[in-house]
Amino acid sequence: MLIEIKRYRYSPYGVDGKLIINGRTICTTLEHPRNYLPAGSYPLELEIDRKLCRRLPTTPSGAVIRPGNGPFTLKDGSIIVGKEYIPGLVIKSAQTFERLYNRIDKNMKRHKGVVLTIV
Repeated sequence: MLIEIKRYRYSPYGVDGKLIINGRTICTTLEHPRNYLPAGSYPLELEIDRKLCRRLPTTPSGAVIRPGNGPFTLKDGSIIVGKEYIPGLVIKSAQTFERLYNRIDKNMKRHKGVVLTIV
């Protein structure tokens, strides 16, 4: 499964992007305005996050895809998913994350790789 993030706005409030799977836009993404992942491809694994006490899609560098609202608490290039509300803020993040997580988990259980590509 190929997950693609296309960044379209860089502002002091965050880096906004669109998450695309198989050519279809699934949701909006939000990243820290200064500490975001460089463009490139990253394999994803589901690993336990101690802070949220659940499994999250994680890159080899430690960045995670997670629920949240604003980017300023993010570390290691992590990414928040949700529905865009205003630049630098997303809503309905928990529901959006659950749908995305279920798709990733289903692919992992089928022993198919999941790759995150950032453009």
